[in-house]
Amino acid sequence: MKRFPIFLALILGGFLLMGADGCSSDPNVEGAKLDLRNKDYDRALENLATALEKNPQNAEALELKGRVLQSKAFEVNDPEEHAKLMEEAVAAYNQAVGIDSTLAEAVKRDLTLAYVNEFQRGVQAFNRGRDNDAEFNNAALYFKVASVIAPDSTGPYVNEAFALMNAGREADAIEPFEKALEKGDTDPDTYTFLANLYLMNDRAADAVALLEEATQKYPDNAELEAQLLNAYTLAGMMDQALERYREAVEKDPNNKVYQYNYGSLLLEQERYDEAIEHLKKAVALDDAYANAQYNLGAAYVNKAVDLNKRISELDDEIRENRDNMSEEEIKAKEEEIDRLAEERRKLFEQAIPPLERAKELFEQEGQDPQDICRVLFQSYVQTNQTEKAEAVQECAGFDD
Repeated sequence: MKRFPIFLALILGGFLLMGADGCSSDPNVEGAKLDLRNKDYDRALENLATALEKNPQNAEALELKGRVLQSKAFEVNDPEEHAKLMEEAVAAYNQAVGIDSTLAEAVKRDLTLAYVNEFQRGVQAFNRGRDNDAEFNNAALYFKVASVIAPDSTGPYVNEAFALMNAGREADAIEPFEKALEKGDTDPDTYTFLANLYLMNDRAADAVALLEEATQKYPDNAELEAQLLNAYTLAGMMDQALERYREAVEKDPNNKVYQYNYGSLLLEQERYDEAIEHLKKAVALDDAYANAQYNLGAAYVNKAVDLNKRISELDDEIRENRDNMSEEEIKAKEEEIDRLAEERRKLFEQAIPPLERAKELFEQEGQDPQDICRVLFQSYVQTNQTEKAEAVQECAGFDD
């Protein structure tokens, strides 16, 4: 559960459900007051409907209507009906204050009590959701009502979004997260969750815009930076991503996250030498940067694999054209194959230290190192380290 404004609960005992019950010249309003005291809410609403039909600008009747609807909502267990009544109550209260501003203090008191009540109901429903997923929908309703009562408070929107996500309604959670940010929420988690929802709903460009804003506010947040990198990729905005991180590493070369992200982008673009350069800087800045160690090893391996393709091409050329080639031409290509094979071996050899370090770090953090083990296994085999290859065989999932 996220960030409940507990301070509200402290003032709960200081309020009673009451309003300005002075004398009224309208007998229907007076009748409605009596009905409210008797908890005959439907009759009270009928009286107030008659009063408002006579005078739609009757602020006293509107304020009383808000209290009647709020009181009735307190005694309704069905969340949807409760939410409908509370939204009608808030509308009546706001209309009353719009007509007569002297009612503002009494309305504020009643709405404060209502806000606390909705939050408590939302929390309770959310907690019940651990045993019954349907309760997350109810929690979302209660938090939505809280946001109607206090539209400038960010807490209700965020909690509504979390409830909707837990209910499996991820797409519906987008709007309350957006509202929370619109109303001033600056929590990095809000940006993270909303960006993830954008990406899940094929809105990568929106995720990029949001995360660019977030990373400006939190330039040292590695999770947001990594998420932005992913969003750029999914949005097909690789040129923009490369330019962004090129500028970033120039301005702040000692920022390990920038070095890692730029190196990873270059790796994605198969610009292996440049990728290795920046990933080596990232691990030099932080030897315990597990992902950077892994990607550095992967850059060496991927470059070696590319060389292997070239070796295969040269070998095919010799086999297919041997009869038409001179001894010198054949020798030159074979020497080129030998040179490339040695370079390939050295690349696999260079990949091993960062991969071993990445495996160690992943295991320390409780993460699954299987992908690392598979690349390590390949690197050990290519460098004739049979015993080490056998040692990671099970971790790589090759034990069968």
